[in-house]
Amino acid sequence: MQSEFAMIPYYVSSNFPKSLIRTFDINDPNLAVPMLDEWRCSGAPVMGDLSGDSLHDLLWQTMFRQKGFNKVAVAVNMDRRNGYTTYLCMTDPLIRGVALDAHQFKKHFAIISPILHNVLSQLEYQQALAKKDDKISKLTPRECEILQWIKEGKTNFEISCILGISFSTIKNHVQKILIKLQVNNRTQAISKYS
Repeated sequence: MQSEFAMIPYYVSSNFPKSLIRTFDINDPNLAVPMLDEWRCSGAPVMGDLSGDSLHDLLWQTMFRQKGFNKVAVAVNMDRRNGYTTYLCMTDPLIRGVALDAHQFKKHFAIISPILHNVLSQLEYQQALAKKDDKISKLTPRECEILQWIKEGKTNFEISCILGISFSTIKNHVQKILIKLQVNNRTQAISKYS
């Protein structure tokens, strides 16, 4: 079974081919994303020379060539805890105006890419927290109270007895909580609330 794949560009320079960005949602990331398969084989930053035919002639390679680029460099970092992958793709990479060869690229980006990955992972985490807080803030004080009782393992009947509210009212509140949190059941609601 193939894992879910989506690319969210955080930064794209003005000369990066826009048509290439649109191909990133293709089902097979190994074909859709420049040099991802080469990186997976080596496990280290990689650079490809577009002037020769040594690389597979894929859609992205043709696009880069049409834009006049000579080299494509890729550094990838994976976070096994949350499943995020940071993918850094550069065309004709330079440091202080000097073109890099493959060895120099590996040396520099083996250090820089994990740092960038950590920064982007923090941004992603902060955005996820903001979305979670936004959904929780949509709940009324009564719904928050009921959700807290659900978190403590109480059934709808037990909550109705504790709060002195009819069972059907508690059931309605629980349904509204599930809708507002965009979840299917109480367990998912608890995980979003925690």
